[in-house]
Amino acid sequence: PTRLTMDRPEPVEPPPPPVIKSSSFPYSPSATINPHIPSSPPLNPLPSPADPTPLSPGQLKLAKRMQEIAKIAAKVEDPWAKYNIANRPMERIKRHQYNPDADSWSTDESIVRVEDKPFDEGAMRQCYRMKKLSQLPKDATNHSFHKIDWNSAPNYVAKTYKTPDGSVNTSKESREACFGDIKLQYEAAHWAHTFNASNPPKKIHIIRAYAIEFVDRDESPIMTVERFIEGTDEYGVGYVKHNTNSGFVDHDMSRLTPQIFSAFSFYSSEGTRMVVDIQGVGDLYTDPQVHSIDLRFGEADLGLRGFALFFRSFKHETLATALGVPRFELSRNELVFQNERGSTTSSLPQPPAPPKPEPNDRKKSLAMMQDAAKLARQLQANMNKPQSAGKSKQPRRFSAERRKTKFVRASFSMDDEDDEDDEGNEEEELRTQIRRLRSESTEDYSLNQVNFALKPPEDPYGYMKGIDTAALDNRHVSHKPLTPGAGTILILAKVHFEIALLYGTGRFEDENEEGSIDAESALFHICRSAGLGYGKACITLARLFMDLNIDDVCPGIDAVLQGKGGGRAEALILLKRAVSDDESAAAAVGMLLKYFKVDLNDDEKIGYCELLLKGPGGGDGPSLAVGDRVQAAYGGGE
Repeated sequence: PTRLTMDRPEPVEPPPPPVIKSSSFPYSPSATINPHIPSSPPLNPLPSPADPTPLSPGQLKLAKRMQEIAKIAAKVEDPWAKYNIANRPMERIKRHQYNPDADSWSTDESIVRVEDKPFDEGAMRQCYRMKKLSQLPKDATNHSFHKIDWNSAPNYVAKTYKTPDGSVNTSKESREACFGDIKLQYEAAHWAHTFNASNPPKKIHIIRAYAIEFVDRDESPIMTVERFIEGTDEYGVGYVKHNTNSGFVDHDMSRLTPQIFSAFSFYSSEGTRMVVDIQGVGDLYTDPQVHSIDLRFGEADLGLRGFALFFRSFKHETLATALGVPRFELSRNELVFQNERGSTTSSLPQPPAPPKPEPNDRKKSLAMMQDAAKLARQLQANMNKPQSAGKSKQPRRFSAERRKTKFVRASFSMDDEDDEDDEGNEEEELRTQIRRLRSESTEDYSLNQVNFALKPPEDPYGYMKGIDTAALDNRHVSHKPLTPGAGTILILAKVHFEIALLYGTGRFEDENEEGSIDAESALFHICRSAGLGYGKACITLARLFMDLNIDDVCPGIDAVLQGKGGGRAEALILLKRAVSDDESAAAAVGMLLKYFKVDLNDDEKIGYCELLLKGPGGGDGPSLAVGDRVQAAYGGGE
């Protein structure tokens, strides 16, 4: 190995400077000073004996605690002594530090000793043990720097991206990723600061990271560096990974603070960020990951899918409500699964339940859908579609049936009026299952969720305004509720829809005995998404009501929503809401045209779409460009 050398001049003994005794020296009357050095006061002068400033009780307590820590640290042996890192070759490095306020980088130099083989690795990165000195002194004659005992040098963990063969990745992409990881760390630290400002019972801290560049190695590889965390927390527990970026949540330790911090970061950022991959000792965290709505934080940033995976496994505890975090709604099956994994504390007050369905009073339900029903008839008239004489077909009735699975599988079916007895038996059977699940609801669960999509509350998170956070915090501390605004609500709607898509991919099949897709939970999240105003979810439900296949979203929902066809008024309600979403307008119009098999010229297509957008009563509504309307008519529904 190459030994570091520096050209050092031969030491020359300088002549002693004249010494002056000064009684006017501001901080020590008897001090010996050099007249060639300006006597400017230090930045943080100590109090003079003539004018003592007593330390506050808090400062005295802190000073005493620091002395105790210093004594303990002096007795602690180096946990990495057995790895002989102090005997590894010294290497020059350039350190890159990020300033988040100025969005700029600064550099300095130092010397490190690092292992030649990684001690741990993940899917993308590998870790090395490292010791590092302070930055190089400006004066090469600083002998104390070169005589330092490397065995007492601080321990660090250096991480680098790896190639498929396990070597250090020196590509341009890897370098950019390392610098991106440093910015990500400061992003997480920002939300940790925001969380601490809300005065939680336990404050959290995220270790600062920086990048180092090995200037003497081929291609000057970059590594990210953090201080090594050792020891245990106040309960004697060491390093713990509390959650990951892919939905894992530690239920053995069941720490509340790390999980609530992840949820808090989402609502504090108005749904644009979420800090996950929380790990460390106690509440000192290291190497977090951030999910973002625009996927700006590298390959491990899963965006909406990351939000969905976290909320699907997040148990909302009373402390979360006390800190002002809204409840993310989960299905009955999902809550039962959470309770089976461990106890949970319910937060009060609960959000309002969805509007209850009225299966025995369909005329009242139709009155609420009057505009949509009129629109359906006008659409049919435009197409000269023959209709049967007499009254139109009665809206379908719903009943629940028992599914042979571990959880409740309520479903719809289209029955005749003379099925009252059968429906009564099925309802009693459902009630028995619900009692077994300790639920207070006796209504058809799936119908209740569809009804939430058709008649969403005006203020779905209005219940947050009435929460007494001080009463829920055992310290009686008040916290500002993080009530979602319109933008956050739309992101939450997309998160619900993403969970339904995850069900469709079989992501959670291992959570039930049969290994089947939980279509009821998928339907729940589609309905929640539609009720919160997401156009794609509205279109998906409308496709169900129009007897169109939605297996591309989630296979098996047809079995939960049997006899789904015929709900034309319901479908039109959903489609009319979907056209207000720019992303979904063309698909909503195109699906409707395809469903009714419209074969019209361009002018008629334009009028047809305007009819859908404005409704039978006229009025203002969102408009589509002519090109959008024509394009939608040619397959926008698929």
